Amino acid sequence: MNRRALLVSAVAVAALGGIGASYILNNKHVTESLAVGGPFKLIGVDGQEVTEAALKGKYSLFFFGFTFCPDACPTALNTFTLVLEKLGPDAAKIQPVFVSIDPERDTPQVLKEYLSSFDPRIMGLTGTPETVADAAKKFRAYYAKQGEGEFYLMDHSTAIIVMNPDFEYAGVLAGNMQPDEMVTRLKDIFAHGA
Repeated sequence: MNRRALLVSAVAVAALGGIGASYILNNKHVTESLAVGGPFKLIGVDGQEVTEAALKGKYSLFFFGFTFCPDACPTALNTFTLVLEKLGPDAAKIQPVFVSIDPERDTPQVLKEYLSSFDPRIMGLTGTPETVADAAKKFRAYYAKQGEGEFYLMDHSTAIIVMNPDFEYAGVLAGNMQPDEMVTRLKDIFAHGA
């Protein structure tokens, strides 16, 4: 099989996996028995510990990525920025959270500098390899290091997990949603709780 066919096959499998994950994470009967989210201890861009307690009272939107990411992460953060603008006063109801899955490179200072290109309301979190792995597991986020040397990449899922103001699972947004579509879905979550 040539490289092009392998690439097309890989993209198809990834797309089906994303659709499957979205279906599973938005299916109430399934998620009642599947825990999504939970307590965590990570480090904010100021170097201070952050736990789930800091997020109670708002809908939090979790995206797991890394600062050296060439496409999905800056796209998701730009979408967060546009969604916050489009929500107007309703933006006060949400807290976007970017969790680095690359703590080896993404120190609090690196994360702070990276996030300065996006809306300042986006919270950046990092941690030790162990605390990041624990948080990713709880939020059903996949990631794996790809390659060696200084220019390695991180393969990762792109779903955005939504937690309600009581820090309970409220739904999932596809990472490739357009801002208007995401705003509509969030307003539906605000209105119906899921």
